[in-house]
Amino acid sequence: MNARAWRFARKTAALLVFLVLANGCRTMTPVGVSRVGERQAYQQINQNILNARGFSSVTTAVLHRHDLRGVLDDDPGGCVQKLHAIACRDDRRDALLALAEICFALGGRDRSIMVSGVPIAPRDCYVAAAIYAELYLLGPGKEAAPSSFAREFRLACDLYNRSLARVLSLLDMRSELQHTVISLPVGRVELGREFYDLPWPRATYESVISADEYVVRGLTRRNREGGLGAPIVALRKRSSDFPVGTASAGTVFLRVEGGVQDLTNAAYRASFGVYSAMKHHEVVVNDQTVPIEADLTTQLAYVLEDPKLWKLGFQMFRRGLMPYPPGLYPAQPYEHGKIPVVLVHGTMSSPVWWAEMMNTLASDERLRSKFQFWLYLYDSGKPLIFSARNLRDSIEAQVRKFDPDGRDAALQNMVVIGHSQGGLLTRMAAVDSGETVIHQITGKSLDELKLAPQERALVVRYAAFTPMPQIKRVVFIATPHRGSHLAFPLARRLARWFIQLPQDVLKTGAELMTIIDKTQIPGTLSKNMPTSIDGMSPENPVLQAVAKLPIPAAIKAHSIIAIDGDEPPPDGDDGVVQYTSAHLDGVASELVVRSPHSCQSHPATIEEVRRILLVHLGSPPYPEGAHK
Repeated sequence: MNARAWRFARKTAALLVFLVLANGCRTMTPVGVSRVGERQAYQQINQNILNARGFSSVTTAVLHRHDLRGVLDDDPGGCVQKLHAIACRDDRRDALLALAEICFALGGRDRSIMVSGVPIAPRDCYVAAAIYAELYLLGPGKEAAPSSFAREFRLACDLYNRSLARVLSLLDMRSELQHTVISLPVGRVELGREFYDLPWPRATYESVISADEYVVRGLTRRNREGGLGAPIVALRKRSSDFPVGTASAGTVFLRVEGGVQDLTNAAYRASFGVYSAMKHHEVVVNDQTVPIEADLTTQLAYVLEDPKLWKLGFQMFRRGLMPYPPGLYPAQPYEHGKIPVVLVHGTMSSPVWWAEMMNTLASDERLRSKFQFWLYLYDSGKPLIFSARNLRDSIEAQVRKFDPDGRDAALQNMVVIGHSQGGLLTRMAAVDSGETVIHQITGKSLDELKLAPQERALVVRYAAFTPMPQIKRVVFIATPHRGSHLAFPLARRLARWFIQLPQDVLKTGAELMTIIDKTQIPGTLSKNMPTSIDGMSPENPVLQAVAKLPIPAAIKAHSIIAIDGDEPPPDGDDGVVQYTSAHLDGVASELVVRSPHSCQSHPATIEEVRRILLVHLGSPPYPEGAHK
């Protein structure tokens, strides 16, 4: 082939290649779609600075509209200033959202940005992001505020909340916040504190942490209420009154004064509000009611992180008063008008085992707004009559402490819920024992004993009970009203050898035993100091006698009975308590839960307690006596 023919062949081949490529490119149009699947498509739809490195479609559009993309890369501070000027004269709100997203991105840098030669710290960029987000959502303007269904609305809420969570260092709970002037990328803001309403005095708190920094484990749900604000956990100092860690769930809210045009004014102001998550659910801003973001679970889980709390049940069963005194420990600060729900744990247990129930019930705003939880902690190895007396004394002491003038009707409308041995203590707070226990122990009436006044008072204190007027409803969960088949003779002897009863119990018990001996009537109790295991023996005549006492008509009673298996009642047991022992005639409702003995966290148990509490409030759709 000569040179001329070769050149012709090459040109022809090149033309053919060009035509093939050109034809192929016609399938790759400048604008079109690619099928990638729902998951990847939503990544593009939802992309923003909070979940990716890129901006949202709104911010991208605003930067493109005003040809600021390159300015943002080269001079971030200058870009914010230019966009702020545009937002001041443009009726559209999207520039405010873009400013919020850009400032949030600048806050995530590890260095300050320069604005007209002035360095602006990353923390202060977050303050700017929160202000712009609030102005977008709630600020004045000709364009209507965004719909709560809009993705941009949700993005602005998240930018506001997460920006606030990153500036908590500005908030010192232990002292009044002095007005602090902060330089923003545009203008300055004078920050102060407008409102404080956590349940304990500021001086009792030592630090504030963001709930957003933690994941929760061990609880079924994380109670997160949607709205505006940064959920916090306010940690209290340990003291003699609070030897274990305690904390409050709250929300920080930032309220701004004026519109975007006012930011350049020297006196532009914003103020922090600190709200209790248990008391406040909304705020009013510019005549708009705004729900408050709240996280109720992180505070609970943070406190329960302490390993010592999970050892309490065994320690107090084994060693009596070690390490904390028995009594009522409110799970939340007292609030006037809220009905106490007293939770009484069982043998070798402690209040921490109510965590799942409390957390789940707290998710219901009707319950959260009407009830407050009090936890009874006691050394579960000592005789039942001592724990029962202490429960009564603790309830009366709390009522005197919180309501000395008797003005809070809610404290006379209590609900007491007891699991296992705790159910027995609950029953002793609700029945009229008369002289039943005294007669079972001594074989005589109180008058026949012919005791000295001091001796008579001691016997009555520990062996005679009347219904507590504060209690209007009781719930028995897996309660051995007629004893547990596990409390057999060998187990009772081992318990008396293993358990170290507190000195005050031994002293009072010795006095009672001396009084019994003085009657010269053979008692039905062992001469050895009994333990709670003796008290829960099916052979204990005192327990059997108390089981026959009726619940007064003024107190509504409910039973939740566990059966670990498929046996239909009256057969079956939960491994500790038989159905026939836990069953009571005449209760307002009875529910059988297919579960082992420790059923406090079982969903059916929690749902039944929820139903009962709503009945207590008179809330539909649950009538009194409903069964599942």
